[in-house]
Amino acid sequence: MSIFKTAQAGEVKTKQLGKEGCRVTLSVEAAPELVSKCFQNAAVQVQSRAQMQGFRAGKVPLDLVKQNFAGHIKERALDLTVKAAINAAIADAKLDAVAVPTLTKADFANFNDGKAFPFEIAVDVAPEFDVKDYKGIEIAKKPETATDADVNENLSRVQDANARLESAQDGAVIDDKCYAVVHYKGQRNGKDDYKLSADSELVDMAAPQTMPGLAEAIKGLKKGDEKDFESKEGEDTLSFHVVVDDIKNKIVPALDDGFAKDMGFDTLDALKAKVKESLDEEAKQNARRDEIAQIENHLVKANDFALPQSLVEEYTESSLNNFVRSMTQMKPEQLNAEQRKAFEERIRPSVEKDLRIGYIVHAIAKKENLEATEADWKAEVDKSLASNTQNKADEKKIKSFFEERKAHILATLSERKVFDFLKAEAKYK
Repeated sequence: MSIFKTAQAGEVKTKQLGKEGCRVTLSVEAAPELVSKCFQNAAVQVQSRAQMQGFRAGKVPLDLVKQNFAGHIKERALDLTVKAAINAAIADAKLDAVAVPTLTKADFANFNDGKAFPFEIAVDVAPEFDVKDYKGIEIAKKPETATDADVNENLSRVQDANARLESAQDGAVIDDKCYAVVHYKGQRNGKDDYKLSADSELVDMAAPQTMPGLAEAIKGLKKGDEKDFESKEGEDTLSFHVVVDDIKNKIVPALDDGFAKDMGFDTLDALKAKVKESLDEEAKQNARRDEIAQIENHLVKANDFALPQSLVEEYTESSLNNFVRSMTQMKPEQLNAEQRKAFEERIRPSVEKDLRIGYIVHAIAKKENLEATEADWKAEVDKSLASNTQNKADEKKIKSFFEERKAHILATLSERKVFDFLKAEAKYK
């Protein structure tokens, strides 16, 4: 259903002035009869809310409403006229509008009851293109099973995650492989700085350090040793006095049946089998995602066409807002112009790609008769009911969900059909 009320036949004249990309420019003229009708409707609508002394709200005589609320009536009549005329113009021009049209030219001073009102609008429409090069797409198939090396690497990470630290034997010195427990005090340019001090800090000698010069300075020291050293930070000189409290070595558990039992398995072979099973499933999912990505990249490269810029702007704005809310500590309205521009430039290519893929998939579905049907939707409902229904309340919720999201589910099913078709037609290598 249209968001605008329609005009009657003959009440609107329409002419296409031009088309650039997905944007069509139309000249529209609302006939005097339509304008008068909209003035009448506007007067009645204003009357329903009008208040004057001596009358109940909404009961002011229409002639008094016209005398005392002429400005409000004209403003409302203009809105009604433009919306009715736009809706009729789009229908008359047989345009597949994808967004609310934009009023680009109008002389509002000449809008009067019983007088024709001309104006111009810009309408973004769905792209028109002949989808091509979608059969026989070459796909590099990724392995869907994990290798022994993958399993061993995963087990090594599990071992490392379950490692423990033990104090080194007396006389041990700090090297590149151990952990050192130290406390130190520091000065910046000869003045104490609490930011350069720490108690019982654990230093991983194999990892990069945030305190400049600390790891290098304590290398070779023993437990209980003390040392003064200096380092530079920009133009500042940092001075430290450090004491070694302890030296610890990382003990990685042996990969044996005992370790497997700690992980909840009877034997090491059972643990390896479970890891292999999980990695196989992960490899399979990654291979499927990679297939889709290759298909999408090919389709986008092979089908270049203009996109409706109003949709690009709308989706970019929505994606930007979601990204800022979820990935930063800021609110979208807190972004300055430079930050907003940087985010938009980062997000827009992904938005355009997703939009393009959506149009391409829709075109293939239509061309190959792969659009989801009512029967497909019903089968999906029955499938969900069979696997999730515990009682009547569950059944009602599931049916309500599918009814509310029917259009989206049909689109998803169509997309699934299209990608199954493209995979079946692809050339794997």
